[in-house]
Amino acid sequence: MAKHKIFDLIYRHGKTKKLKTQFELSNMNENIEKIRKLETDLTFNIEETVEPGVVQTSHRALINSKLREKMISQKEIVGNKIEFLMTEKIHLQKLVSSHERKNRKILEKLNELNAEELREKELKEFDRDILFQKK
Repeated sequence: MAKHKIFDLIYRHGKTKKLKTQFELSNMNENIEKIRKLETDLTFNIEETVEPGVVQTSHRALINSKLREKMISQKEIVGNKIEFLMTEKIHLQKLVSSHERKNRKILEKLNELNAEELREKELKEFDRDILFQKK
């Protein structure tokens, strides 16, 4: 029975780890979506600073140029952040699958222990029945 409790505790601990990792993974997905939206907004804003066919003063052209340059650098930073978060997402997905495999193995071991306990119980009953029949 002690083995059964130990494996049950290990299984519960693994299940908790898996749920925690899944929660982190869902947060990571939400962050990635927010940053992708920011990236599309930056792309739209960069395109808005270019006004073809409109006569611009030199001052306005200079401001638009600097603004576009800053937004392009921000877009590059956002792209790097998305790349980093995607790497982290892959890592978290691997952790979740690892937790699932471990939990599955522990559950199989628990089932084996339960089957073994059931066999032992049946053997004891059978032996007891045979003893009663001999008397």
